[in-house]
Formats: sequence, C-alpha cells, structure tokens
Amino acid sequence: MGKCVSKLPKRVHPHAFPHYLTKDYDLPPVFYVDVHPVNAPMMVILDPETAQEVSANSGLPKHPNISDFIAPLAGKENLVTMEGSLWKKWRSIFNPGFSTSHLMAQIPTIVSCAQEFVRILDKHAARKDVFRLEEEATKVTIDVIGKVVCDHDFNSLTTDNEFVELMRKSLSWMPDSQSLDPFHRWHPLRPFAWKYYKSRMDSYVAKVLDKRFSTGDANQPRKLKNKSSIDLALETYFKECGEDVDSKTAKMNTEFRSYAINNLEILLFAGHDTTASTICYCYHMLSQNPDKLQKIRQEIDEVFGPETSAAEQLKQKPHLINNCEFTLAVVRETLRLWAPASTVRLGQKDYFVKDPITGNMLPTEDVLVWPVAISIHRDARFWGEDVHKFRPERFLMENADKLTPHAYRPFEKGPRNCIGQELALLEMKVILVLTVREFDVKAAYNELDALSKDGSMWASEKSQKKGPQKCFDDDAYQILLAAAKPREGLPARVIRRDR
Repeated sequence: MGKCVSKLPKRVHPHAFPHYLTKDYDLPPVFYVDVHPVNAPMMVILDPETAQEVSANSGLPKHPNISDFIAPLAGKENLVTMEGSLWKKWRSIFNPGFSTSHLMAQIPTIVSCAQEFVRILDKHAARKDVFRLEEEATKVTIDVIGKVVCDHDFNSLTTDNEFVELMRKSLSWMPDSQSLDPFHRWHPLRPFAWKYYKSRMDSYVAKVLDKRFSTGDANQPRKLKNKSSIDLALETYFKECGEDVDSKTAKMNTEFRSYAINNLEILLFAGHDTTASTICYCYHMLSQNPDKLQKIRQEIDEVFGPETSAAEQLKQKPHLINNCEFTLAVVRETLRLWAPASTVRLGQKDYFVKDPITGNMLPTEDVLVWPVAISIHRDARFWGEDVHKFRPERFLMENADKLTPHAYRPFEKGPRNCIGQELALLEMKVILVLTVREFDVKAAYNELDALSKDGSMWASEKSQKKGPQKCFDDDAYQILLAAAKPREGLPARVIRRDR
C-alpha cells in the first residue's frame, strides 16, 4: 500500500487505491487489505456480480465509518445510516417525494434555479476571473434541493446563506483519513465544532420545517397546491399513523420532526455534494473532448431549436428533457469515470463472500466490505480497452446490451440505492442544457495562486510542490472531503460563446 500511495497525489481519494493496487500486483477481483492503524481491515470487491450480491442481497449493515462522516452533518438517524425496520419505515415515507412523476412536475423549479446559475457564470465570464467551480455548482444544487424537497428558497446563488455557510464550516473540520498525525485525526476541538455547527443547522432546518407545516390560519385545513417532497412524506407518515394531514387538528409530532430534520440535512448534504461535483466533472470532460461537446450542443439545438430559449420551453414542456439522450449519456459517462462514492458494509461472523475465481467462501467477520465503484468502472475487463476514455456513446440505448450487468453502480444497487438519483440526473441534464451552448468552461489548475487567499474551505489544501500531481492522468483528481470532490474545487475560467 505504501508503494501504491507514493505514486499518487498526497490527498487523492482512497477509492483510487484499489485500482492501482490491482494494476501493480495483478490481484484477483476479491482480496483483503490490512492498513492498520490508518483504517480497518478491508475486503475489496472489484467483481460486479459479487458487488451486487453484497449491496443488494447480503443484508450486511453499513459500516460505522459512514456514520463517522455523516453524523456531524445529519445526525445518526438518517436514510444513509439507519438500518432494518427503521430504515424501511422512513424510506417508504420519503419515497413518494422522489417518484418520477413528482420530479417531472418540479422541472420548472429546477429551470428557474439553473437560470440563476447561468447569470452567475455570465458574471464570471464578464470578470474574466478564476473561480472554484465546485462552490458555484454547490449553490445551485442546494437551491434546487431546497425548493424541490421542502419548498424553501435558500437563495445561496444570490446571498450568503446561513445554512450553506454552516455546512461548509462543518465540512472544513473533516479529518484527512490518511493522516497519521494523532493530533489531526483526533483534534480535541473537532467534536465541539461539529456539535456547534450541527445544532445551528438543526435550528435552521427546524424553522423551515415548522414554517412549511404551519397553515397560517388555525381555522383552515392545511391543503397545499404545490406539494414538496417533505409534504408528501408528511402525508405518508400521517396515513401510517391513521391520521389526516389536512385535518385542522393535525400536528407534527416530535418523532416526525426529529427524523425529518436529520433526513432533510442528509438530502441537502448528499444531494448537493455528489451532484455539484459531477456537474464540475461534466464540464471538465467536455472541455477535454471537443467532439463530445459539439455533439451535446448539436442535440440541444435539435431538441429546442438553435435560436430559441431551452429554459422557457422546458418550463412549458418539461417532457422535452427526456429527448436529450446524449446529454444523459454524458452525465452517466461522467459518473462512471468520476464515481462520487461507494457503499461500505460491516462484515458479519455468519456471512461469507464467494470467491468468483476459486469458489472458496471468504469470511467477512470484523472486516470492512467494500465494493469499489470507481475501480469497477475503470476495469478494462468490463468496459474494454478504452476504459479511461470519455465515451458517452456507451450509454446510448443502442449500446445497452453491450454493458456488463452490475458493472455500473454510481448510485449503488438494490434496496439501499440512492433515493435522490432521479432528481440528480434531472437536475444535471437541465443545468447542462441551459449552459453548454452558452459557455466554454475549462479547468485552470495552472492559475491556483489566484485562489490561494480566498478564505474558502479549500485553503487548507496546499498545492503540492513535489511528488505526483495527477491521478487517472488528470489534474482534477478526487479528494476525500466527506464525499469525493474535485481537487481544489476545480479552479476554472468561463467564456461566453458568440452564437
């Protein structure tokens, strides 16, 4: 492991390690790694069928490491870390708010947020400045989730929003999981900082929730014309309790309020975090592949017309987004190359994994069981010799039968898959449709010095003066900051195109 790590940038995301270990040592598709005391002993799974068995059918609980990262942001009781009947209950309560039919009705709202993002990019183009693309993408994704999930306008694109600032400050206290410095790993002030920021985030979300539930008139039933995801969750919860949410006497009880706060926070964090990073990588990959950029622009012209507003058409005819097949393929291929996360399970005494080569039954007791999505995504055995090439055509309908089953897993598989994946895909498609015709966006890692004193949470990530500078042959490698984020927030320049 030491030799592997020495070949890669210092803060590269650990989910890149299995790919390089396998490449250097010709390892089988399931192997053990013991990196004590940096982390727990691991079973690394790079076989799609075995990964599917673990994530969809094993019943193995999530590893405590996940809670260690998530709890400071969304408590211990949320859809990512809950288990068993409790998880099933709350997943069923939140499912209606993320159905395809409900999300399609939210496209005009998503478009409005994306239009504000366009104005932000336009300002950067006018100033001709270098900026951290991930931070601007974070703002638009936060605004989208706020409007769709709880009909709350965070206005983070136009103002300094309190919740966003608190969340970013909490993230800035995340430890570097690869550090061996005990003072860094167990910083004595970290628990107090996390508790403080979590308390303030809870207070902010509680006010949003209370305002959404309040009718404003005690004599009128609580009927809402445009229901958000939290409204649908509340309706489902009341039905399960045998009550009518529209009753004049209906009150949000302590249980729902507590779980709703944590789950709104996890939706806001997980939903914005992975989506914002993927949007950044979409621009990055398109800028490196001009032929694909031309192809996506051509599709947008064909669907919406070369001289007409895609935004206004989508507000009137949301279904048009379904005609953007190559745009969706761009998003899917970006997620393949830059998967934002993987599931991590806790092995059990009575659970064994079948070695796909020898057929031997491998024990998992006290082992972190890790199907590594990005390593599976970059394995030539499943994707061909051009595995590291950006080729969205892989995901067009005519090539669907050529994909290896279960080898594509950016949102993981099975009952614990990401509840917000359809919202994320819709949001990314809309944002690309509204921006790629208007702007050229390119990474500016050679101009990092311009951002060295911007005071952001990236300030602690000093550029390396020595050692490797790339991973997967790219400057924009992923680092671990609660989730996988582009290094340095992907410094970029944007130029408005003449059309």
